[in-house]
Amino acid sequence: MLDSMRPKAKRPDNAIRTIDSPDQIKPTAFASDESLDTRTSAQKYWTVVVCGIALLSDGYVASSIGTVLVILKHLYPEESKGSRGLQLLGSISFVGTVVGQLCFGYVTDRVGRKNGMLIATSLLILWTAMCAGAYGLNGSIPGLFAAITCYRAFLGFAIGAEYPTSSCAASETSAETPSGKRHFIFVLVTNTAIDMGFVLGAFVPYILVLILTANHLRAVWRMTIGLGVVVPLSLFYFRVKMHEPKAFKRMGGRNVKIPYTLILKRYWLKLAAISFIWFVYDFASYSFGLYSATITDAVLPAGSSYAKTFGWNTLLNVFYLPGSILGAYASDIIGPKRCLIIGLVLQATCGFFLAGFYEKILANGIAGFIVFYGIFLSLGEFGAGNSIGLLAAKSSSSMARGQYYAIAAAIGKIGAFVGSYAFPSIASRFSSTNAGYKGDFYVASAMAICAAMVAFFFVSELSQECIQQEDCDFVDYLQDNGFDISQLSRSSSLESQDGKVKELKE
Repeated sequence: MLDSMRPKAKRPDNAIRTIDSPDQIKPTAFASDESLDTRTSAQKYWTVVVCGIALLSDGYVASSIGTVLVILKHLYPEESKGSRGLQLLGSISFVGTVVGQLCFGYVTDRVGRKNGMLIATSLLILWTAMCAGAYGLNGSIPGLFAAITCYRAFLGFAIGAEYPTSSCAASETSAETPSGKRHFIFVLVTNTAIDMGFVLGAFVPYILVLILTANHLRAVWRMTIGLGVVVPLSLFYFRVKMHEPKAFKRMGGRNVKIPYTLILKRYWLKLAAISFIWFVYDFASYSFGLYSATITDAVLPAGSSYAKTFGWNTLLNVFYLPGSILGAYASDIIGPKRCLIIGLVLQATCGFFLAGFYEKILANGIAGFIVFYGIFLSLGEFGAGNSIGLLAAKSSSSMARGQYYAIAAAIGKIGAFVGSYAFPSIASRFSSTNAGYKGDFYVASAMAICAAMVAFFFVSELSQECIQQEDCDFVDYLQDNGFDISQLSRSSSLESQDGKVKELKE
């Protein structure tokens, strides 16, 4: 459907010369690049890990801030009532994230994936440390809330910077790994890493409370945030040593004039579909994740200890991982689009079940609720959680991949921002009791069905060679529309999926 909507223009004579390849060479890279790559498979996989794994910090910050919110309300019950700063703490990061994504989508397309990642990593380390060490003027508690809120906004900007830089670099370096596991390795270092961050964001405060006890909650919340610097700090050296991905070197760079009009004509519908699905996913996923500690606290018996609350919250977040890992494995077998649709439909089914039998499930104890709620979250990761970032990172040309991905991710974060406000409102309007959360499941499930329909009609499937093939097709498209392709690369040939080598005339 999407391909049929692309404008077809007559290609200038002799613009691209194709040579039949007797060996039917696969589209692994520019022919001139491949012979120079002496890295082992393990080294190629490690490069992908270095590019993407810093996204673990996003999940960690998003998850841990919910726990920190619970602690701060306990420590300062009077000051937290009506505190505007504390009310914004859970969602202010999303604003900074959107700005960071859009800014660094452009940066990573112009100055490079590596330079973008180094800047993003530095910002992530700085503002995580600032959040952990926040203090109000003269020990003022309202000042503390204001400081944390301000620093969280800048931390959100740093996290937003990581999204396009890390994901684009990871997608392009995954294309340099052996065929057959390219989607799997990308998902592991992006969405699965984010999910692991959610787990650690719940597990770390649980361990800290066990060690320090509930009498030292001030140290617990500061250490919980501060430990977020470990991953970006440990990756900094390896990012300094890495090289730019081949796809970026052959199609992008500061000297390439990006034809935005042509790009918009080719990708607008696909981008709109992916952005809508990401909005729906983040609307539910980040909102449930942000309030998981609050939800768990609400359904636990009154007087439960903080260790018990955080422990159940940790178990809840663990359910993200099996869905993400199984989905990563399935994406190479049945394809990201099919994983997306299957996951959305199954999650919606589970969500409607949870909403319909909410009171009965709770009546049988917290364990049953946690299991069903965990399955709901796991199915979300199997489908949209894995596939939406994969589709956004691999369905466009390398020339504008950063900005394409950034727009989709930013719209997703807007969904998360909207959801963080909408979910409590939905719950309070639906019922004055804890059963109000069933309204959130109804809304999230209905939106998942809509997203599945959009994916079915407007999203294309991705092959193992999707990045190389899309770059080949995009070069044809540029030539068809009179764009000077001589500025794209000094290399002379690009192999296509049908076994032909395209010679770019300079």
